[in-house]
Amino acid sequence: MHMNIQLEIQPAFALAYLRMAAFRQGDVLRLYVRTGGPGTGGLFFALEKDEMLPGDAVYHVEGLTFVIRPGDFWYFDGGRLGYDERFGEYGFFFENPRLD
Repeated sequence: MHMNIQLEIQPAFALAYLRMAAFRQGDVLRLYVRTGGPGTGGLFFALEKDEMLPGDAVYHVEGLTFVIRPGDFWYFDGGRLGYDERFGEYGFFFENPRLD
């Protein structure tokens, strides 16, 4: 059973990963929380190729499947992942007003 949390993943976010990274349509990418670096409150998102597991929140965007494990729901729930092409590889962003 897959879980649902409130998260917006903008199409530009997925398309930028297809252009800039070694990911291809059909790949499953796990989003998770890391400490340090830029982000919300000393935390930031990370992404790696993985597989879908029962209990994951699952999002299909522009041919990619993004999954989030239950332990990371608290960070992503209520958030938005996007990409601003003006900033190239630094244009990825995450915003979550619940964490402010």
